[in-house]
Amino acid sequence: NDGIKELFLRVPNSNRLVSDTGAIEWILIDDDVMKKAKEERHIIKSLYDNSTGTTPIDKMFEKIEKNYINKGLTNISGIKNIRRYFRKATEEQNILWIIKAYTAETDFYKILNNEIAAGASQYQNERRYIIALISHNLRLDEFTFIGTAYRVLRINNDDLKKYEVGCSLMTKSFVSSSIDRKVAELFLCQEAAQSEAQVMTRKKIDGTLIKSWIMCRYEIKHRRTGLHIENSSQYANEGEILIMPYSVFEVKDKKSSTFMFSR
Repeated sequence: NDGIKELFLRVPNSNRLVSDTGAIEWILIDDDVMKKAKEERHIIKSLYDNSTGTTPIDKMFEKIEKNYINKGLTNISGIKNIRRYFRKATEEQNILWIIKAYTAETDFYKILNNEIAAGASQYQNERRYIIALISHNLRLDEFTFIGTAYRVLRINNDDLKKYEVGCSLMTKSFVSSSIDRKVAELFLCQEAAQSEAQVMTRKKIDGTLIKSWIMCRYEIKHRRTGLHIENSSQYANEGEILIMPYSVFEVKDKKSSTFMFSR
């Protein structure tokens, strides 16, 4: 039955489209944050353009593989696959292998994003090379996405109150989202059902939940802010849109919705 087959294909698999904390993903914009974001974007663009003449693109691939992958990530889950992808990327000078590595269901994307968000100093240049290649490599121009994307997030309710309509947020890492709202809704229902099933769901003294599951709607208007990488993803049915670090979004609206789910 085609209908059953289609439903099966739409059941979400990857964890990249869901986050258990907003701390890694966003930071509220103030003058200092905006200045830092501009500085970081300038550094990354200068690296890609090789403004200093020290690291051409082929050397970026080599340094990422030699230093960050082979030395910095020796014990992560799925490292054999990640090394294979980066070996291919270096040999072929092909950014698509790095996209493949990012979308593989290993610990690579989690560690990469944690370290980008934290501003970790060790292997910082190599992580900047990854951001530069994904943000600016001309081979990815065809993946440029303008439109609406959705992401599921579990966030502290006190933090959620800070994100008032009209305020601006900056992404602190790569953020995976979906072009398909129904995929995001399936994730939301799955995660909310699992949370409700937990006996020890964390609550305040007054009985209110400490954290809530929310769905974020991103309106992407600028080229290369988001890439439609569905065909390069391990989970091609999820319509993945990859949003770049240091991208600024304004909060336009906040709505409360109730989703019906069963377990």
